[in-house]
Amino acid sequence: MDDYEFQRRFRLTKQSVAELTLLIEEKLESKTPCNNALKPVEQVLIALRFYAVACMQLAIADLFHVSQPTVCRVVHRVSEAIASLLPDFIHLPVNREECKTVSRKFFSIAGFPKVIGALDGTFVRIVSPGGEDAERFRCRKNYFALNVQTIVDSDLVIRNVVARWPGSAYDSTVFNNSAACLSLKTNALYQYFHLLGDTGYACEKYLLTPFGNPISLSEARYVKEDPEPPADPQIEALVRQLELENEDATLSFETRPRCPAGFAKRNVIVTNFFSI
Repeated sequence: MDDYEFQRRFRLTKQSVAELTLLIEEKLESKTPCNNALKPVEQVLIALRFYAVACMQLAIADLFHVSQPTVCRVVHRVSEAIASLLPDFIHLPVNREECKTVSRKFFSIAGFPKVIGALDGTFVRIVSPGGEDAERFRCRKNYFALNVQTIVDSDLVIRNVVARWPGSAYDSTVFNNSAACLSLKTNALYQYFHLLGDTGYACEKYLLTPFGNPISLSEARYVKEDPEPPADPQIEALVRQLELENEDATLSFETRPRCPAGFAKRNVIVTNFFSI
């Protein structure tokens, strides 16, 4: 199979698959000496094919000549192995130079200073977990979901993800209880930088939000945003098969506690960078 056809089927190049396998192969090797155990690279390919097409596991099993339960176990095993790499690849800027690089790129996009990330939450549909706490997972869209927080940088690279809160949780609750929030509050590295969030969050020195009702032209320029964020067709394919659904979540700014320091910083930025 040539490189083009390989990437069409697995969404990664052969080189990328080889590098990924090297990172997680120790977690995929069989712990017992059994016959015909799947090699780590075979397990990675099974999982990648499932991610790519999101079809029934039985179809994947037929393609790789294994059983459906094997595909199920492999997908879970590979997914957990990949997730264990999160601290190595998904993190906020780790030094002042990286903060400056990210903020310069944000500034080149819209003239907004000192930004190191854009923050939002999204609902990811799940099957009802059942039990007494099931209703905690029902989101305001009236389906069962997780409220997943992500922070992206100027290149749309994910810098933070929190995927442990039920759908009924507010975006602000997820953020206020996250490690990212604690770092922004307490780490001196970030004292001159901030995130951008929507009106579902409180305006803080480390998290600036839009004006609820912009009055001046400067305030209107400050809150201007892209109405159609880019979508990933590979994610959308998984959404269809696994019954996941991503939707932007916004709450009224007036329902969130106000922070004088956050408002003061926001006003300074509006005056210095968005006034005509």
